[in-house]
Amino acid sequence: MNLRRTLVNVSLIFGMLLTARPSVAAAPPAGGTRNVSVIDPIFNMRAYSYTIPDNWIFDGVAVQGSSCAGGVVPVFRAISPDGLVGVKALPHLDWAWSDNPTMAAHDDAADCLPYKKTMTAVEFLQYMYGILHVQFVRLEPVPWLAQRQRETAAQNTPNSQSTIDIAIATVHYKINKITIEEQIQVNVGCHSNLLMGTATHQNSCKAGVIREWAPEGKFAANSDTFKAILHSFSIDQEWQARFTAMMVQQVKDRAARGRAFLDAREAAQNRQMQAQYNAFNQSQQMRQQQHDDFMAVMQRGTDMSMQRTQDAMNARGRAADDWCDYSLDQQKRLDPNTGLITKDSSAYNYTWVNEQGDRVQTNNINANPNGNGSGNWTLQENVR
Repeated sequence: MNLRRTLVNVSLIFGMLLTARPSVAAAPPAGGTRNVSVIDPIFNMRAYSYTIPDNWIFDGVAVQGSSCAGGVVPVFRAISPDGLVGVKALPHLDWAWSDNPTMAAHDDAADCLPYKKTMTAVEFLQYMYGILHVQFVRLEPVPWLAQRQRETAAQNTPNSQSTIDIAIATVHYKINKITIEEQIQVNVGCHSNLLMGTATHQNSCKAGVIREWAPEGKFAANSDTFKAILHSFSIDQEWQARFTAMMVQQVKDRAARGRAFLDAREAAQNRQMQAQYNAFNQSQQMRQQQHDDFMAVMQRGTDMSMQRTQDAMNARGRAADDWCDYSLDQQKRLDPNTGLITKDSSAYNYTWVNEQGDRVQTNNINANPNGNGSGNWTLQENVR
């Protein structure tokens, strides 16, 4: 995930929270109010705040987003002392998918929903009816939706596309035989990001759910209280600065890990090219020797005598080289992967080498260093 996508996701989270109702003034609740805080447990500081009626009960916490969408969102409930009137924001539900099959493992993370497409807010509402065990009554109009969609579309680029959808449903259920009227608002924000240098789109969606309830027939009387609470939402600027800095650092860390991976791969490719070059030189030497042998056969006579003399010299040279190796306790070893012939201590019968060129010697044929986390090891072949 690049920096733009990270910050776009965070912007979508905050934006959906602020689209709970159109920006119109709402009368403050009667009987006084108080300011309450939503604490981020990561930084142990206030992340968000709301203003609620003075005698209402409040619980809230800043919750980290899922692995497929990220971000931090406030999850809270503000309820009257008897619990029959209140408003709450549920944890976000996220899902992600890619049109590249090789990225499916990340899309199927356990903390993400198993959806592979953009969903409308109405479709997600139908999912929530069963989760919340409520009886659907009707859909409510969302007159400010078109404006929110235009504002979101205005920020799109050819490589980064965001959408937003909102739906509100009225439902009924009972608390202690009292029929409760509730409005469930679902905000679905989706983002599609074209990965740089590819034709692959990485997609993610977030669904935020806000619930407002009161006894049947009393919902309208509490509507201004709900609006006042939701529109009192405020983001702590110090916390936001620290959170943004953390997101930027995480992106930088991922980029550094990516560069380290590419550097390691380039080094491995260079070693492979060197091994191929060495193998080519050895094959050239072999062909040259074959040519020399053919010419020696054709020469006969004097040339044959000269060749025998040369062969004798070569034999003495090899014997001298072997004797030198013996005197220095050295053993020639052939790397079957690279074709390189190297020398090391003859005190050991077996020599293992990994792709970094590190060597391990042993007299125990069963002492295989593979599996100890230090690379892939190959047993070298003894030469003469």
